[in-house]
Amino acid sequence: MVQTTKELRPIAVPSGIEPMAAPSRIRVEHPVHDGGPRSEPASDQPGLLWRLILVAIGFGMALTGWMLILTVFLSFLGLPLFMFGLALMQSQER
Repeated sequence: MVQTTKELRPIAVPSGIEPMAAPSRIRVEHPVHDGGPRSEPASDQPGLLWRLILVAIGFGMALTGWMLILTVFLSFLGLPLFMFGLALMQSQER
């Protein structure tokens, strides 16, 4: 849709609405100086090393479970182990 200059004209102020008066004194804001580098707030998120360890454990469990599933006779052990390993790896996503 193309806008024309007729559509962009300002409208008159509706009755009952009056413009706000400017404040009598003007506040000057002063810049706040940075105090230097800040450390990030402590969070309950595990560190990178711990997350990598959990991913490795999850991958090992999932791989072991998959191998047990392929043996057919031990599939009743392999399927839960495989699912738990996948869930452990998935839990490390942010």
